[in-house]
Amino acid sequence: KISWFKTTLTILIICGIAGTILAAVLFKNVGDRTYASANIQFSFESAGEGKAPNGYPFDVKRMTSDDVITAALEAASLSDRYTADQIGENLSVNAVYPEDIVKKLTRYNSILEASDDQQAELSEYRATIYNVQLYNNFDTGISSAELTDFLKTLLETYRIDFARTGGPSLSRTDPISNLYDYDYTQQLQLISEASKQQSAYAQEIAEHAPDFRQGRKGFDDVIAHYEYLDSDIDRLNAFISLNAISKDRDRLQNQYEMELRSLNWEMESTQKELDRLEELVNTYEKDGIIYVSTSGALQKVSSNASDTYDKLVTKHKEITDRVTSINADILKYQTLLDDMTGSEASGEAADTEKTVAAEKAGDTEKAADVEEVTEENVEAASSVEGLTEEELDQMTKLVIQRIQGLVEKKNSITADFKGMLNAYTQQEINSQTVSIQGLKYHEPSFLSGAFIKQVIKTAGPICVLAFIICMVWLLLRRRKEEIQ
Repeated sequence: KISWFKTTLTILIICGIAGTILAAVLFKNVGDRTYASANIQFSFESAGEGKAPNGYPFDVKRMTSDDVITAALEAASLSDRYTADQIGENLSVNAVYPEDIVKKLTRYNSILEASDDQQAELSEYRATIYNVQLYNNFDTGISSAELTDFLKTLLETYRIDFARTGGPSLSRTDPISNLYDYDYTQQLQLISEASKQQSAYAQEIAEHAPDFRQGRKGFDDVIAHYEYLDSDIDRLNAFISLNAISKDRDRLQNQYEMELRSLNWEMESTQKELDRLEELVNTYEKDGIIYVSTSGALQKVSSNASDTYDKLVTKHKEITDRVTSINADILKYQTLLDDMTGSEASGEAADTEKTVAAEKAGDTEKAADVEEVTEENVEAASSVEGLTEEELDQMTKLVIQRIQGLVEKKNSITADFKGMLNAYTQQEINSQTVSIQGLKYHEPSFLSGAFIKQVIKTAGPICVLAFIICMVWLLLRRRKEEIQ
């Protein structure tokens, strides 16, 4: 027994030494690589929903994009040593999940036992902490300080990029640069369209951040300013329409006539479609029943006639609304054309337009604007019967001046809106809400826990196999002795 024990122990020690040597070789060649790691945590309000402060989903994988890596290399003064491709190939970004979430995700639940609330909770969970690892394979000679410093610079560069792409902004507004090359009515349309787009965006941000305040102002104040601007635009547009002020009156008249012809053609085709649909609705049998003969017997089958009828009625309403809209546009352009040509309807249309302009002007609640309305109405009233060249020239100058004022007012509101958006972005995306934590340097070491794990994984199976062989050898030897 003592001989067997010594032999077995010797074999196990030899196998252990051999396994350790093999583990060292594997650990050095294909084991853990040298890398720097850090966690980046998102703690702003909508981070748990996977949405950036602008309300849209964000992707941390953008950190591995060439744009972010190139900017980080330039910030670290390493662009002459490494390329974005080299860094990107050795950069890893992984989500970090709490242990209880991992258990829930990996635990088996019967379909019958799992509740809808539990399934929704797991499917809607979004990680807010991500582990970033940068391996040194692009340069095995890089020092630990350089590797960790560059990883920190990369994460800070990503935070700046995230503030630019994940925060609300007005970077794509006012695409028309040559505004004053257009006619006056078209200039107002362009100003109005830009104002409505920015106002709609302000409304979206106000719903997303209703409690935000910069000083005493919030996004709802920006919306109110855009509404005041729209009132000023409508008032000036009414003045231009009443007096048919244009850079080229003949061209403007031709435009009105073309719009009328197009609308009349559309009205004719839409009205025919409406008549056919009305006839179909009136003659349609709503409650239909079908009898199908199967195996010598009749089987009653309900049809989908009711659903079809409801769809026809809905379509009929849509076309009716379209007819009403076309009629309103025809009336508008006909009134504009009558004002320009001096027909009898112009006086009546002028009164209507002036009433609308006065009502909208009242929304501004500004004494100066009311005085301007009065001045414009007087000028419009005196011009209904006809304009002299001098009057037309004065009104044209007044329109140009008012349009420039509207542009300046819109630019002022836009500047305030941009400043408020920047303040909101800084509040939501900063070093506290997008924080960098646990910056570490990892290097393979024979004294590290990783090497011990590698030894256990490599030498352990070899020793177990050697022990099994020894046991089999012992059993065979004992059996042989018993036979003898």
